[in-house]
Amino acid sequence: MKKLVASLVLVLCSVNTQAILLTDLINGGSITAGDKVFDDWEVSFSDSSDARFFDTNNIDVTALNDGGLEPGPGLRYDISNGLFDLTGDSVFAYLDFQFGFSVTVLDPLLRIKDNSLTLTDYGIFTPVDLSSIFIEEFVFADDRMTQLGSKNVEASEVFGGSTSKLQDSAVFAPQSSIYVTTNILLEAIDPGERVLLSGFEQRFSQTRVDVPEPHALMFWGAGLLLWAARRRQGK
Repeated sequence: MKKLVASLVLVLCSVNTQAILLTDLINGGSITAGDKVFDDWEVSFSDSSDARFFDTNNIDVTALNDGGLEPGPGLRYDISNGLFDLTGDSVFAYLDFQFGFSVTVLDPLLRIKDNSLTLTDYGIFTPVDLSSIFIEEFVFADDRMTQLGSKNVEASEVFGGSTSKLQDSAVFAPQSSIYVTTNILLEAIDPGERVLLSGFEQRFSQTRVDVPEPHALMFWGAGLLLWAARRRQGK
């Protein structure tokens, strides 16, 4: 039975390893990284000082399968075509974008125990008064109401002072499923100031739990097969 379960995990984890547009994800898609499925995607808020259209076709989401237990599987976001490219307007220019998604563990022997966020690709050009890139994330239990933790990363130049916090993590009690909200905020004031966000990463580290009873593995294996069948019917 353990071999069957391992085979099911291997098959399901091999799906969705290429980059997927955020547009496809928020339209009902999912992506698998390691033993985790990321689904139930939604854009919950978007706003900007220049009333721009946030075209989510300019955000590629790629599975990171190389993390083992630490830092764990995760996702990389590659942002193109100036989606998060902001220049000051002499008053206060900003971009504010928020999305959310669920993370579910496929392997019955693993649980998510923390979530890390890393700012990987960005630029701050000709800072004068305020140039800032800020990403904040909240982690909730599966009910989407119980907050488990929060984290944030930042690169900014504010009136001559610099802040660089490129990695942060939230630690919580092991969970088989969580919900994550990601809020991206860019700010600039003077016309010569420009900030650019091109990429960031999330990781979900893991811990092992006690081996389930054989009957629990059987029910879990049947559930995986049902999940895979529903995914095929939805395509």
